[in-house]
Amino acid sequence: MSIHTTTRRSVWLPGVLAVCLALSGACDERPPTNPTPQPGALEGRWTGALIDRAAGTGVFEVVLTGSSELGTGTFSLTFADASANVQGSVLARPRDAGSVDLTINLTTNARDCTGAPGLFYAARMTLSGTRMTGTYEPTIGCPLLRGGSLELNRR
Repeated sequence: MSIHTTTRRSVWLPGVLAVCLALSGACDERPPTNPTPQPGALEGRWTGALIDRAAGTGVFEVVLTGSSELGTGTFSLTFADASANVQGSVLARPRDAGSVDLTINLTTNARDCTGAPGLFYAARMTLSGTRMTGTYEPTIGCPLLRGGSLELNRR
């Protein structure tokens, strides 16, 4: 083996390692620019209006417990026509900049809405103090609830 070949390999190895380290550092996820909600920010009783494109306006009440990373709870949705009322469970996942993802799972059947507990809705909410507002859409839904808006206040 010549001296020229040995020198070339010894120069390339540190260079390749330096490039790999630089690239691996560039792939890290950046921390959120705004912090996630503080612990307990989602806990409590939230009540407000659900306005659905098909069912109209109902009273949506959620009770959440949990940590700053995941809240769990139950909900009830009440309409003027009691045959449309439903209940279920909720998962709340805080995101950065005061946004919260809600997964809504119906556990009771209602008029035009059978198939529980296999019916799910996803809501993207904005949290500001004691108020959450946003929209929801069916992931696996029913004809009764087709999506719309939510406005909740902590009581």
